[in-house]
Amino acid sequence: MLSQTVQVNRAFLFFRKYAFENKKAYLFLFLAIAAFLVLWLGVQLGFTNPNLFNERGQVAYYFVTLFLSGCLSAGVLFSELGVKPRAISYLLTPASTTEKFVCKLFFGVLVFFVVYSVLFSAVDFVAVTLANRKFGTQWQVINVFQLNKYQNPFLDGPVTDTFYLYFPAQALFILASIYFNKHGLFKAIVGMGLLWVCFIVVFLLVRQVLPPGGFNKGFSTFEVMDASGDNKVVTVSAWLMVVVIVFFKFCITPLLWTASYFRLKEKEL
Repeated sequence: MLSQTVQVNRAFLFFRKYAFENKKAYLFLFLAIAAFLVLWLGVQLGFTNPNLFNERGQVAYYFVTLFLSGCLSAGVLFSELGVKPRAISYLLTPASTTEKFVCKLFFGVLVFFVVYSVLFSAVDFVAVTLANRKFGTQWQVINVFQLNKYQNPFLDGPVTDTFYLYFPAQALFILASIYFNKHGLFKAIVGMGLLWVCFIVVFLLVRQVLPPGGFNKGFSTFEVMDASGDNKVVTVSAWLMVVVIVFFKFCITPLLWTASYFRLKEKEL
């Protein structure tokens, strides 16, 4: 019976086998991403608005493409489990469940993120250089490894806070690719859409229940508007806010990965 403990030599051989067998798939994936970036930024160059290539716009392009490509590729990361002959071959590969899962995360999450960031930097450098020559502007090419230097185009707060949305979304697509035997990618997209609708509905319902006013300085304080002008500020407990922030920032992604791991382990049995 195959040992389910992690063995370094066996894990190294499995990683090397996976890289050799999937190098063409990853090569075509990154070529497709590069082609998309070239097409998108090329279309932007065709417009007459020089501000399309300012630093804030570049950050937006980086994250939009990262979300699209990262989630879509994660949705097919375990696609072989949906095809019976390939699933049998994969499940019978002499490696532990942990080694298989960590291998997929290494290539599908870490390697993908690093290569994508380098690839975006290269395409963005060429596009911004051409835009500066065309429009006579002096926009700087963003450093994707120092994103907090730039303005956040999506949220209030540091740009890197956007990663707290990206990695859970990617983890959800990974879970869907393992959990569902067929059409995991499309079911994940539907699930993300329904989840977004639920958030909007909950937000609207909460707004109906709360008295007239608004959140002040984030979600930790709520200012109640009074007709007499005597406004009151309600402050949420500091420890409760810390718990909520830690959970949403640091716990959701590991929890989804853990669920994915145990679902993969079930298929191994």
